Amino acid sequence: MRRACLTLCCVFVLAMAVPALADDLSGLLPEAAGGLRRVRLVTGAEAQAEVDRLHGKALKAKASAIASYAEGDERPAEVWVSRVSSEKEARRQTGLMVHKMFENPKSPFREPRRLDHGGRAVYRFTGMGQVHLIWQEGDLVWWVSVAPDKAQSFLDALCR
Repeated sequence: MRRACLTLCCVFVLAMAVPALADDLSGLLPEAAGGLRRVRLVTGAEAQAEVDRLHGKALKAKASAIASYAEGDERPAEVWVSRVSSEKEARRQTGLMVHKMFENPKSPFREPRRLDHGGRAVYRFTGMGQVHLIWQEGDLVWWVSVAPDKAQSFLDALCR
């Protein structure tokens, strides 16, 4: 009886922990990428608040994470990733974001291109001295802002 009670308690604790782990996207953001080391990691409610602030409105996301990568005094690379309700919703949000960037004549984002990275559509823009890479992977929406000479290595490290 005692063993059954202990087993039941363990199962309950694990069941409570699994949703919390699913919302922690930090495992998607490596310690280093493109020859740069991660110098900042924001997850949970704080990350979602930053995503919402960036867009000027609350976005539908289950979880978000933000990482900054840097070396020395150079401008840091930024990686933003959000988990949304489904793959369909991730495609919708990615498409809407890319469309608004492409169509807005006042947008600071220029030279739009669509790349194929291992069968995945990646949208590439330039602006504000960086390259901006946007893609959807399953229920995840990714945005990377990085120096032009690091763009390919970040894409290789994160778009798998």
